[in-house]
Amino acid sequence: MNPVELYCWHFMSYPYLPKDFDEKYDTGWVTVPNELWDRERSRGLLREYTDQLVYASEIGFDGMVLNEHHQNIYGLMPSPNIIAAALAHATKRGKIVVLGNLLPLHMNPLRVAEEYAMLDNLCDGRLVAGFAPGSGPETFNYDVPSAPSRDQFWEAVDLIREAWTRPGPFAYEGAHYPLRYVNPWPLPTQRPHPPIWIPAGRSKGTLREIAKHGYSYFLSSRSHGSATAKSQQLFEKTLGEYGQQYAPHRMGILMSVVVGETDAEAREQGKEGIWYFLRNCLKGHQRREGRQLTYGPGVPYIPSEEWRDFLSSTDPTTPLLGDTEDWDDLQTSQSILVGSPDTIYERIVGILESAPVGNLLLQFHLGNMNFEFTRKSMKLFAEQVAPRLREASLKIYARRFPHLTSAGVAELVK
Repeated sequence: MNPVELYCWHFMSYPYLPKDFDEKYDTGWVTVPNELWDRERSRGLLREYTDQLVYASEIGFDGMVLNEHHQNIYGLMPSPNIIAAALAHATKRGKIVVLGNLLPLHMNPLRVAEEYAMLDNLCDGRLVAGFAPGSGPETFNYDVPSAPSRDQFWEAVDLIREAWTRPGPFAYEGAHYPLRYVNPWPLPTQRPHPPIWIPAGRSKGTLREIAKHGYSYFLSSRSHGSATAKSQQLFEKTLGEYGQQYAPHRMGILMSVVVGETDAEAREQGKEGIWYFLRNCLKGHQRREGRQLTYGPGVPYIPSEEWRDFLSSTDPTTPLLGDTEDWDDLQTSQSILVGSPDTIYERIVGILESAPVGNLLLQFHLGNMNFEFTRKSMKLFAEQVAPRLREASLKIYARRFPHLTSAGVAELVK
C-alpha cells in the first residue's frame, strides 16, 4: 500500500478585478464582461501560474492538477491540455492530472483520445486522464443541451477507452458518436491506458458507473465535514455491489490550503486572496448573492429521482462557501485550511481519519493571492506537512483496511 498522494491543483483565477467588482457585477461566470480583462497587467500571468506548478514538481509533490472551465474569472483554462503540454516539457517528475476534459463540449471525443495520447507520450507516461460532463456554466457557454449530456458523456468515455485498447482501425456504432474509423496514432505510453479519474458529486448513478468501469472517483466538493465521510462510505458500498474492495487511492478530494510559519502569518498573508476568492470568484457559483449560473433544475443534468431527493433534504437558504462571513465560519466548513504546518497537519489528519482517501488535491493559490507567498505556502507544506501526512496516512490505511496491508507496509508504519 502507498501513502497518501499529494497533488498541487491550480485553478488559475483572474486576480485583477476592480475593488468594486462585488458591488457592480452580479456574477463572475458566463456573463461577466470580458472588458474587465486587463491585457497589460495580465501579460505573463499564465506563465507565472504554470511556473508555480513546475515548482510543485521540483519540491516533491506527487503531481500537478489542471481542469477545464470557460468564460469566467474562477479558472482561466479553457484548454488545460495546453498547460499540460507545457508541464510535460518543463517537468521530469510528478503526474500530470487533467481533471478533466469536458467531453460533451468536444465535438468528437476521438480528438480528446488523441490529445491525451500525445500528452502521455510527451510526459513519458505520467498522465492521469480525467473526464467530466461539465456543469451549468459550460452548458450555457457552449449551448450544449444538458438533459442528454450524461448518456453522451459515458458513451464518449467508453469510446476513448476503446480507442486506446482495441486494435484499429475499427468502426464504432455509438448513439451519439457513430464513427467509421477509430485508429488513433500515437497510442498512449501507459498500458493498457492512462489512469482514468472521474470528478463527481454524490450522485449514486455516477458512482455506480465509476465502479462498474473500474475508474477512480474524485469528490467534487469544497467542504469536508461529515458529508465527505458519507461519500467515502457510499463509494465503498457501491464498489462492494460490483464485487470490488475499496482502496484509498480509488478516491480523492479537493482542499484549499494556506500555510504560514504561524497561524497568524497564514491568516495575515492569506486573507486578501481568500476573501477575493470567496466574494468574487465564487459569485454566481457557490454564493447565494448574485446571479446563480452553475446549478439549478436540469443544470447540470440530474436524474429526476435524485433531484426530488435533493429538494426534500436541502434547505435553499443554507449559506454556501462564498457566503462565509468570518474565519470561524471558514474553519467550520473545512474547505480552506489556514494555519501553521502543525495546524494544517492536524486538520488534514482529522479528515483522513473520518474519510480515508488516498489522493489529496491541494489548491494553494486563491484569487489574487501574492505569488511569492503562494510559493512559500507550498514549500512549507512540502517540507513540514507532507512527510508527516505520508507517514500518518499509512497507519490510518493499515488500521482501516488490514486486508490491503503487507509485511512491507507493516514495516513502514511502525
